[in-house]
Amino acid sequence: MSREDHQEDSPGDIAERIENSGWYSSLAKIGVAVINLAFLLAVIVLLPQNLNSASNAIDSILMPLIFVGIAFLLLGIAMHLHLLHLNLIRQIQRMD
Repeated sequence: MSREDHQEDSPGDIAERIENSGWYSSLAKIGVAVINLAFLLAVIVLLPQNLNSASNAIDSILMPLIFVGIAFLLLGIAMHLHLLHLNLIRQIQRMD
């Protein structure tokens, strides 16, 4: 996107973009909450059934644990990009 495209946006359009960007942050948090719920269900349901050996217990919880780790990693990346985007929009507003 060129600088000319940004100059065509009115301050109202930029303010609307800032307001809408919070929606994506909420979606990312909801996604992490769903993954955490699935992890808790795996711990509550699968882990007690597989406590007969350490390898079975680890196998039953390893995949959900990996998904939780990836979810938090992606949430961190998403929040970082969200903040960078807001900073860029504020800089564009100051230029106008």
